[in-house]
Amino acid sequence: MFCAARTAARGRETVVLERSPKPAEKIRISGGGRCNFTNIHTEPKHFISENKHFAKSALARFTPTDFCKLMESHGLSWTEKKLGQLFCDQKSSAVIQMLLDELDTTGAELRLNSTITGIRKDRDRFIVDLGNTSITTQSLIVATGGLSIPKIGATSLAYDIA
Repeated sequence: MFCAARTAARGRETVVLERSPKPAEKIRISGGGRCNFTNIHTEPKHFISENKHFAKSALARFTPTDFCKLMESHGLSWTEKKLGQLFCDQKSSAVIQMLLDELDTTGAELRLNSTITGIRKDRDRFIVDLGNTSITTQSLIVATGGLSIPKIGATSLAYDIA
């Protein structure tokens, strides 16, 4: 949702497809409901990539401090716990609402209960099949919760796409 809001803020038509009936279930349960939203020690050296400069570039564009400023602009506060972990004082539901507000402000669309049945590429476009309809797009970002927490609806979608 954060990425979608940033993309929409740059003027790109943006749609978030969420399989669940409620958005951001993994955020809701993160940190025991307190939402461990970043770590002040987030640095490129903590990431593994074939492109050693990717993490440098990605992390320089929006830092943990930038995210804290975003939270502050929404009236949210946080507490630092062990090892630089930052937790939202207002609980995870406040962070989810902040992200929903960011989507709304930037004009990004959130579609709940969306099941992706296939993704294919046709020349320079991606076609995302949603059962009885599809979306055609130039860019595609896949963000999934992975298989680690199946009780919140996590699926193998990212692995299947890869």
